[in-house]
Amino acid sequence: AGASGSSGTVWDMGTPPDFDPTPPGCQGKIDFLFVISRDGFMKPHQDQLVAAFPHFIETIQSEFSDFDVHILVTDSQAEWGSAYCENDCPNTCEAEPAYPCDYKPTTCDKTMGAGVVMNVGPYTANAPCLDGPLRYITADTPDLTGTFECLARVGASGYNKLGDALVGAMNPWITKPGGCNDGFIRDDALLMVTIIGEEDSPGGAESQGTWQEWMQATVDRKNGNLDAIVMFGLISSDPTCIGTKDPDARLCKMIPNFPHHVLRSLTTPDYGPVFDEAAALALDACSAFVPG
Repeated sequence: AGASGSSGTVWDMGTPPDFDPTPPGCQGKIDFLFVISRDGFMKPHQDQLVAAFPHFIETIQSEFSDFDVHILVTDSQAEWGSAYCENDCPNTCEAEPAYPCDYKPTTCDKTMGAGVVMNVGPYTANAPCLDGPLRYITADTPDLTGTFECLARVGASGYNKLGDALVGAMNPWITKPGGCNDGFIRDDALLMVTIIGEEDSPGGAESQGTWQEWMQATVDRKNGNLDAIVMFGLISSDPTCIGTKDPDARLCKMIPNFPHHVLRSLTTPDYGPVFDEAAALALDACSAFVPG
């Protein structure tokens, strides 16, 4: 009720609520998952990603006094190695002389959704990108942007099973103690998923399941909290991807169903402005994040 006086109206607001109405926010605690296609058309798009990443991550870092990130890159097929080179081994690979024919891949190297550590074949470093037990970057990783470039150049020899890779990375067993991605996804961190590649339509050598199942696996991994997830896709050269009603356009259908999302064409000429948009979205979602 209001009371009138010479100084104006004074509103009786009652007892202040016994809680802070401002959400705590993620406070710089963000888990970045990059799912990058290894299909043959991907070299220029991986180049664009590498060029856009430094400004993107600097934008995120500049907003937090405590920059606490995990950055994991996974690719779009379980098999390790390059088809261009395996047939040449143990002799020198004609397509990529630096190809390590004598390297013995680990179980995690061959697990769908596991963080990549050593990309091989044309357009890759053909050398380990990470030292130590973790298969992902942390804020303490020396040369964060250089390490990301090494990881993000997953090569252009392989399948385009982006849905399978996403579901694999969401499996609880893969991030449990002793799992390939031990500790990557944290319950009290915002999760930002970036998927880069052509559409993953059913049929042929493509991912299993429906887009609804892929989405549910991601939401389940964040304990049902859609506000804990930002989904960013650079998908498809087909301009009809955005707004499609085709149920077979599984990534083009899935990504917009996340409340916090950016969906743009894989063939966007400059990824810089799109990553600026994604960074702004991540910061907005982070500011409103309430850890479960």
